[in-house]
Amino acid sequence: MAFEHLFQPIKIGNLEIRNRIVMGPTATHFENPDGTFTQQGIDHYAARAKGGAGIIIIGCVTVDTRARYFCSSPNASDDRHIENWRQMADAVHKGGAKLFPQLMHPGPIDPRPGICVNASRLPVPTLLPEIYGDPHELTITEIEQIIDDFGEAARRMREAGCDGVEFHMAHGAYALTASFVSPILNKRADEYGGTIEGRMKFPLECIKAMKAKAGNDFPIIVRISGDELDRYGRTLTETFYVVHMLEKAGVAAIEVSGGSCPAGGWRVVPVNGLPMAINTEYAEAIKKKTKLPVLVVGNIRTPEMGDYLIESGVADMIVTARAFIADAEWPKKAAGGRLDDIMTCCGCVGCNVLLNNGKSIGCTINTDCGKETKDTAIIPVEKPKKVMVIGGGPAGLEAARVARLRGHDVTIVEKTDKLGGQLNIAVMSPSKQSLSLITKYFANQVKKLGVKIEYNTEVTPEFVAERKPDAVIVATGAQPIIPESIPGFDKPHVVTAWDVLSSTKKVGWNVAVIGGGPIGCEVAEFLAGRFTRPFTKGRTAVTIIEMKDRLADGLDFGTMAHHADLLGEFGVNVYLSTTVKEITDDGLVLDVNGEEKVLTGMDNIILAMGAKPYDPLSEKLKGIVPEVYVIGDAKEARTAMEATHTGADVGRLV
Repeated sequence: MAFEHLFQPIKIGNLEIRNRIVMGPTATHFENPDGTFTQQGIDHYAARAKGGAGIIIIGCVTVDTRARYFCSSPNASDDRHIENWRQMADAVHKGGAKLFPQLMHPGPIDPRPGICVNASRLPVPTLLPEIYGDPHELTITEIEQIIDDFGEAARRMREAGCDGVEFHMAHGAYALTASFVSPILNKRADEYGGTIEGRMKFPLECIKAMKAKAGNDFPIIVRISGDELDRYGRTLTETFYVVHMLEKAGVAAIEVSGGSCPAGGWRVVPVNGLPMAINTEYAEAIKKKTKLPVLVVGNIRTPEMGDYLIESGVADMIVTARAFIADAEWPKKAAGGRLDDIMTCCGCVGCNVLLNNGKSIGCTINTDCGKETKDTAIIPVEKPKKVMVIGGGPAGLEAARVARLRGHDVTIVEKTDKLGGQLNIAVMSPSKQSLSLITKYFANQVKKLGVKIEYNTEVTPEFVAERKPDAVIVATGAQPIIPESIPGFDKPHVVTAWDVLSSTKKVGWNVAVIGGGPIGCEVAEFLAGRFTRPFTKGRTAVTIIEMKDRLADGLDFGTMAHHADLLGEFGVNVYLSTTVKEITDDGLVLDVNGEEKVLTGMDNIILAMGAKPYDPLSEKLKGIVPEVYVIGDAKEARTAMEATHTGADVGRLV
C-alpha cells in the first residue's frame, strides 16, 4: 500500500482508528434552523467516511441552543436531537470512520446582545467589528451553567453513538473556552482569571463535567493553538504547561492549531500564500512534552505531506478539512496510487467565503461538493451529442469534463497554446501559485476522458459552421474594465493589472494602483514585496486607491486580514473611500472624502478595477448551432468557483 505511515492504525484512548487521517472540523450549513442535519448533511459526511477518513470531526457544534457559531450550527443542546445525531453516527460508521462532534460555545463571536459573552467585558478587536458584539462578562452562575451544558452535550453525543468529542479550546475570540485561556481576552480577578491556572479553570471544569456525564472512557480530543501569535498572547512555552494540565485531566489527544483572533486570524483557516503544514513546529515541540497522541492541522493538502509528517515524528495524526471538501475520496485514491485523480485543495478559501455569506459549503475544484445525494449525480445521456467548448479556462474545462462523463463527444478549442485561461495570470500573484492545481487537475481529467483539445485556434462563426457541432459552450472569459469616464485613462503610462501580472508590460518603480479589490491588492503585493531598486534597500513605491472603505472586499475575513498585513509590511500607501478624478502625466487627482488631493511622481498607473464579460460569439452562433450556452466569466465576471460551477451546471444540462 502507498503511504504506509498514513494508513497505520492508531488508538485514541481505547478506540482503534483505522488510519492516521482526520477530517477536520468545519461549518457546512447543511443543517436545519434548529441545528438538526439535513439529508444532504448526512450524505456529505457519509461520503467522506466512505472515502477513507479515520476520524470525522463535525465542527462548530453548539452546547447552548441560544449561542450559535453560525445561524444553523449543529446542535447538541437538546435531547430531542439525539435521534438525528444517531442517524449521522450510523452513516459515518457504515463508511468505516469514527465520529467526533466538536463541542464549543462561540462566546464573543456571536454578536447578538445578551448572547455575546466573554471571560471579561472588553472590546474584541477585529478586522470586521460588525460581526462581533459588545461581550457581556459571564457571572459565576452563568459559567456553572455553561460547564453543565458541555457535560450534557457530551452525554447526548455518547447516547447518539458518537465515538468521542472534540473540545474546542483554540483561536482566541473564536471560542469561549479559548478566550478564557487567553491572557488578552481574560482580565478576570476571580478564580477564573489571573494566572494560567486560573484561566484554565473553566475549560478544565468543562472537561471534568463531560467525563462525569459521558464516562471516563469516552475520548476527548482538545484543539488548542500552539501559539496565539500575538505579542501579548499565549506562547508555545505556556502551551506546554496547558498540555500538561490537559493530560492530567484525562483527555485522550491534543490537536494542534495556531493563531488567534484577531492576531494571526488568517492562520486559523490558512489562506493562500502561507506555508504548507503551517503548525508543525508547534506540534513537533508539544509531542516531545506529552505522552498523548498529537494531531496537527493547518494547510496539509497532500497525502505525501501527511505521510511525511507521520513518518518523521512531527505528529501522530494529520487533520485536514479542506482536502476533504475538495475530494471526499482522497484517502482511498492515495491508498490506491491514483494521485492524478485527487482533487487537491487549491487554497482559494472559496468554501469559507460561502459560509461567511450564509450559504452552504462548496468548492472550486470539486463542483460535486454538497451534491452527494443520488438525484444530483452525473447521469449518462441516451443520445450523445457533438459538443464544442470554446475556451479552455476553468469554466470550459469543467463543462467539458462533465459533458464527457455523461457520454458526449467533446472538443475544447483554445486560442492560446495552453489551458487555464485567466488562472495563468492569477497564479503570477505571489500568494496564488497553488491555483495552478485547478488547471492541473482538470487538464489531466479531460485528457484521460478522451476530450479532444485544439490549441492556437481562433474561433469564428464560419469555423463553427464548418465543424457542425450539436451544441456550443462559449467560455471565452473576461476582459479588464477600462474606466473611459476618467480623463487620462488612455495615456501611454496607464496599464492594467493583467498586463503587469502577465509581464506583457513593464512598469517603473513608483506606481499607483486604481482599485483595492483582490487583484489590486495582489498586484500591489507583487510589486512591493518582490522587487527592489538595484543596489539599494528601497522597495518599489506602491499606492492603492480604493473607493470602498476597506481593501479586498468580498473575500473571506482571513484573506482580507492577510492582505492588510502584507500591504502594511511592504509599506504600501493606501487611500480608502477615495475616487480618481483624473489621471495626469505623472500622477493622479483624487477626491479623498470630498477633498481634492494631487499625487505626483508616478511612473505608471495600474488599472485594477475588475473585469467584464467577453463574449464575441454567442449571438452570432444563433441559427448556426441548435444549442448555444454561455458560461463562466463570458456570462458574468465572477470568481473561479463560480466559473467552475457554471461549467458543471451546463455540462449536466447539454
